[in-house]
Amino acid sequence: GQLRIPPECFVLSPHFTCTLPLGHRVGTVSPLFQRLENDQIEALRKRFGGGQPTDCTVDPQAKRTPPTSDPAPTPATPGDPQLIQQLTEEVAKQGNHVRQLKANKAEKAQVDAEVAKLLELKKQLALAEGKSPEIPKGKRKK
Repeated sequence: GQLRIPPECFVLSPHFTCTLPLGHRVGTVSPLFQRLENDQIEALRKRFGGGQPTDCTVDPQAKRTPPTSDPAPTPATPGDPQLIQQLTEEVAKQGNHVRQLKANKAEKAQVDAEVAKLLELKKQLALAEGKSPEIPKGKRKK
């Protein structure tokens, strides 16, 4: 076999053989795992529990200022191909606008405002696609 030991070592004796020395005393017994009370469980759940944000019903357009060019459509059901196509085009258009402003060395306040509009459009697009609206923070140049 794998262990390369003789087959006579695999024999089980029909009689019980105690291998502890005569007079052996067992030490104090203690549980392997600590008992968790409900308050400890809740504290651990708050500390380590992830999950979905509890405020999922907030309308993403309630906090948004409409873009100056044309207002964004109201979000429809996730997966609406027309809405996804329209939002994709708006994201591309706004992204190009932001790039143009940066290339022209526009004022930081104006660039930041346009970037905020772009991020809001990306959130709407993610919601329309049925994805999480979380947008990872981009890398900043130092």
